[in-house]
Amino acid sequence: MKTAVLLAAACSLTFAACLNTNTGPSVKAPRFSDARSTMAKIGGRPLPVFEFSGKVDDEDNKIVATRAFVSTTGSLYKQGEKGYELVEPQALDAEYIANVSQVRVTVDPAKLEALATYLNDPTSSVTFQLEVDWQAPGSTETQTARSVVYETDHETIASAGLAKEIK
Repeated sequence: MKTAVLLAAACSLTFAACLNTNTGPSVKAPRFSDARSTMAKIGGRPLPVFEFSGKVDDEDNKIVATRAFVSTTGSLYKQGEKGYELVEPQALDAEYIANVSQVRVTVDPAKLEALATYLNDPTSSVTFQLEVDWQAPGSTETQTARSVVYETDHETIASAGLAKEIK
């Protein structure tokens, strides 16, 4: 009798385990950190070429697209439903550099003259946000991950310091 009860209990546990087909670890979205905006320099002299960048831990996911958003007008950011968001953001094309786990966007004055001129002003202040589209291993479904809003000023840009996270 005890054997039958133990066998029935073992079978029910095995059956329940087979129904729970959640295989493998749960998928984590990419995480952003260490964002900064920098000014290009040659021989110690600044150039009006700027770069927004941020480290991204891809969590073994495939990064399929990248974007950056920059705000230079008014209050720069505001409290939204899901945290802080940029005010009147300008979308910029970015690229994912896999070997250094970084998302980068270059602000070339030949292509983005107004933004480069603004960033070169000693009184400038800017907020930016990075975004990646990613796919989990073995999946074709694309999801989007967005960084927090980062704020920086001309002095921090010139010194290549870390941007301040707005939380």
